[in-house]
Amino acid sequence: DAGSADADLLDDRDVLVPRSRDMGRNNGLMSGANQTLKDNIIGAQLRLSAMPEYRLLGWEHERAREWGNKTEAEYRSWGDTTECDAGRSLNLLGLTLQAFGGAMGAGDHIAVPMWLPRPDARWSTRLLLAESDRMDTPPFLQYRSDIRRGILQDRYGAPVGYWISKVHPGDSYAQRWQWADRDQWEYIPAFTPWGRRRLIHLHDKERTGQSRGKPIVSAVMREFHMAGKYQTTELQAAIANSLVAAFIESNLDPASSAALFGEQPADVWASNTSEFRANIKGGAIINLPVGAKLSSF
Repeated sequence: DAGSADADLLDDRDVLVPRSRDMGRNNGLMSGANQTLKDNIIGAQLRLSAMPEYRLLGWEHERAREWGNKTEAEYRSWGDTTECDAGRSLNLLGLTLQAFGGAMGAGDHIAVPMWLPRPDARWSTRLLLAESDRMDTPPFLQYRSDIRRGILQDRYGAPVGYWISKVHPGDSYAQRWQWADRDQWEYIPAFTPWGRRRLIHLHDKERTGQSRGKPIVSAVMREFHMAGKYQTTELQAAIANSLVAAFIESNLDPASSAALFGEQPADVWASNTSEFRANIKGGAIINLPVGAKLSSF
């Protein structure tokens, strides 16, 4: 039956997202495709080109250029350092790559602009990234139809606020028994009273009324999985074909082999060749036991 965008997608995210992330970790084709998209879309450097519409502002061109040069320098002191990260581990390029990769694997990613003054830092505005798994409808609000997987919407479908869990639902190191606890959830309004965004929800909408994104490989997940298995099978076949199997053959009868070695037991030839090992290499000369020849398989 034909359903709405949310009815067709939201319940399937619990299956699509883990499978997509597993393929990103363990499937070479998927991992390579993700890296190619990151390199082609984002690249290796983020540069600010600060050139305002000076005619609209009533500025002279020289004033606009001077303002742009100063703004770009200010940006570099923030975006090219780890001061833009609330965790103080990545610069803005690293945060962008991480958010874009998360959006490809899970369909969406979230970032929270925060004001965190520090005595040793010039800037106080920082970005806190979080996986979209933490954005969900709390168990005590499941009855409300205006909350779609953690997004509170108005009558027009615009986000009003977001419900975010303080712990990741799949974090085995956290106290997951608190998942249904009211104190474990935080409500973040979509905008400040003066109109600035409180949360950035990075996702792509394919249908009208779609609240959350879907993994980029949702439609070709089966094909990627089969292609990965095919590559593994081809590699196994190539390894098997590269192996050289050979047998040592002899036309000597038991009595002749015993006389050759000057002993009486009939299995003396087999006992003398049981320890024979030949390392086959290019241009190698192999010394065979007396009366034996090497026959390839």
